[in-house]
Amino acid sequence: MSTISMTIYGHPVPKARARTVRTKNGKSVSFTPKKTESWEDSVRAQALQHRPEQLMDGPLAMEATFYLLRPKSKPKRVKYPATKPDLDNLIKSVKDALEGIIYTNDSRIVDEAVRKRYGDPPRVEIAIWEA
Repeated sequence: MSTISMTIYGHPVPKARARTVRTKNGKSVSFTPKKTESWEDSVRAQALQHRPEQLMDGPLAMEATFYLLRPKSKPKRVKYPATKPDLDNLIKSVKDALEGIIYTNDSRIVDEAVRKRYGDPPRVEIAIWEA
């Protein structure tokens, strides 16, 4: 199988922790925050056009570069967004969203390279291949 490369446009959103609330009858209910859910839905929708005939199921390698908008307050000499959101939370939301569309399970990823950069438009560029 060859490399699957794609660009997902939109403001990357880190994976947020599930929130748990108590209902009026005392039961606990957990849910994913709307912002995270909406980003993952967008990733899924854009990734569908890159879906392989058969889901990738062996050891996989992944490379992802997140491009975030540069705040107007940041001078151009600042090359890297060394601030929140955390890189590991950004990639987690993408890996979870691609599960069942590109590969069977994100546990199949055995090698990954992930980067954050400033760029316009905001997006994430992804490449996945068999390791």
